Amino acid sequence: MRQVTRDEYPIESLHRIVNGVTFFKELILTDPAQFELLMSVTRFMVADQDELIFHKDDRADILYFLLKGQLVVFADDEANTLLGEVNAGEPFGVMAMLLNFRRSASIRVSGRQALLAGIDFAHFRHDQNASLFDVGTRIRFFRMIDNHIRWALERNKIAEPEHPLVPRLRSLPIYTGEKDTVAELHALMHLAHVQAELLRDWNESTLVSTS
Repeated sequence: MRQVTRDEYPIESLHRIVNGVTFFKELILTDPAQFELLMSVTRFMVADQDELIFHKDDRADILYFLLKGQLVVFADDEANTLLGEVNAGEPFGVMAMLLNFRRSASIRVSGRQALLAGIDFAHFRHDQNASLFDVGTRIRFFRMIDNHIRWALERNKIAEPEHPLVPRLRSLPIYTGEKDTVAELHALMHLAHVQAELLRDWNESTLVSTS
């Protein structure tokens, strides 16, 4: 991967493209100042067709969004076992960051050149006093993360409705307190970790059962 140049993607073009990602779009509409701050710390990268952009066991401290193109996810660099795809607008590498693990799969560009946006996860993991972003932005970030993982869990449930981990899915914590508060942020951060652990366990059990 390499960083984009202004000739390839002027800032106005990048603004239009990130509008296809819910997290960015919400900030554009609700808090332009926080959106501009987000853009200032986002790394925009391009990767060429068939380029292997992440290797299994790489460190994971940057959350990436695919802005243009398509990616394929494999069990390892040999690309013998296809695990899934990443489509434009989707984040990826979420579980590795939440659980402080190395990447569990390799990712390759499929089709044409891919455009990615990367954000250092530390901006959202830190306590409020150490974060660049306000509580509202961090809440939107973790809502997006939680929804992304929950959708993956629901897909697993649809595929395996009698899986022994279904009861854990049903017992996930539900926040009932005041919205848009520090308390909600902490609840969302906790839920993200709990859901990531559940998805990891579910995926590992599936791999064992099919091996």
